Amino acid sequence: MRWFRRAGTKATTKAATEALSTEPTEHISLVLNVVYHQLQPERKYHILDLGSAYGSNVDFFSQFPCKIHIEDLYQTLSSFDFLSPEDGFSYDVVYDYLLPYGRNTNFDLIFAWDLFNYMKEDEILHLVLYLGKFCRSGTLLFSLISTAKHIPESPTRFKILDQEHLQYEVSSPVLRPCPCYEQNDLTRLMPHFTVCNSFLLRNGFKEYLFRYDN
Repeated sequence: MRWFRRAGTKATTKAATEALSTEPTEHISLVLNVVYHQLQPERKYHILDLGSAYGSNVDFFSQFPCKIHIEDLYQTLSSFDFLSPEDGFSYDVVYDYLLPYGRNTNFDLIFAWDLFNYMKEDEILHLVLYLGKFCRSGTLLFSLISTAKHIPESPTRFKILDQEHLQYEVSSPVLRPCPCYEQNDLTRLMPHFTVCNSFLLRNGFKEYLFRYDN
């Protein structure tokens, strides 16, 4: 099994493909602004970033005492050809291998970005259950869920510009169908997480801020 394999993914028409620009674009992020105003300069934070590594993102959080763990999970799983659930391994074994955090690790903030748009329901469920082992009551998770019928074939790269602006970098003009997860889907797939903020943006995304309560 190849995680996130593209076999069977239908390309869109040439016109639709050409309409998707790969030029970086700047967008407001209402959830990022909410998160920023909850951070306290005197407290140390543990942050998990499941997207692409950007120095600017690290620099942004360096204004607070924090330890940042970065794992481009899509990139890792898309080239992952062993220890898959289809080969008899549990999701826990796979995620434990790829995200080997100590038992005493407790994340305060998790950036899932648009990763869930590229995962099947069971992959999301088991990832969230696994991450729950490293959450405390009050852990926040930021996710962007696409409301469009089609999305780029791989996740968008998000660069933090300031406390309320993100730069979106689309890696490919090729499109794939979007699962279009609704809030009730996410609630079902994310045990112990509740929505504390959600904002429908004009750029085809809905931002969610989830809070972990156990």
